[in-house]
Amino acid sequence: MRFIKGLGAFALLAALLLGGVEVVALLARRVGRQIFHGVNPTVSAAAVAAMSTVVVAVATVVIGRYYERRAAVETEIRASKIPVYSQLVQSLLRMLLRGETAAAGDADQFAQELREITPQLIAWASDDVLIEWSRFKRSITAASTEAETEAALFELEKLLIAIRRDYGHKGQAVKEGDLLGLFITDAQELLERRRTRTSRRPAV
Repeated sequence: MRFIKGLGAFALLAALLLGGVEVVALLARRVGRQIFHGVNPTVSAAAVAAMSTVVVAVATVVIGRYYERRAAVETEIRASKIPVYSQLVQSLLRMLLRGETAAAGDADQFAQELREITPQLIAWASDDVLIEWSRFKRSITAASTEAETEAALFELEKLLIAIRRDYGHKGQAVKEGDLLGLFITDAQELLERRRTRTSRRPAV
């Protein structure tokens, strides 16, 4: 699947490059005809052809370098964000799985890890991941009731889904509660209570 996606991106890039070169060639021919207007047609045609060749060659190199640089930047960003995501997920799951057995020192360490990782997320995370991380932090900080704590868990799930998508997973088959079920034993009960609360909300 990733190979097919990469092949499609390469085909699109090639099409854009060829289209850009054609546009540059067309402009070069028009400019050349205006410059050499009134000159011997044979000489004019040869001069326009030569100028178009040079312009197209230069444009091809410039456009190619631009996309190469862009691909290199994307590769560097991806290489930097993967360890950040891995550290974040490990910290979240470690604290979550400890639950009520976590000591005060564990909570302090967890809070310190989150403070340290936030600048890295700001620098490297995708927009979707950054937004879901902000929403999760706000929801878990404001949670004071059991219902609010359970809602924060579903915000956590949205964060994990956003991270998976940034890794390249489409996630179309992953439904609400599927990821929570991997590390929470009563995920189905949480999901049923959430749906019940949602159904009881008055329509706006």
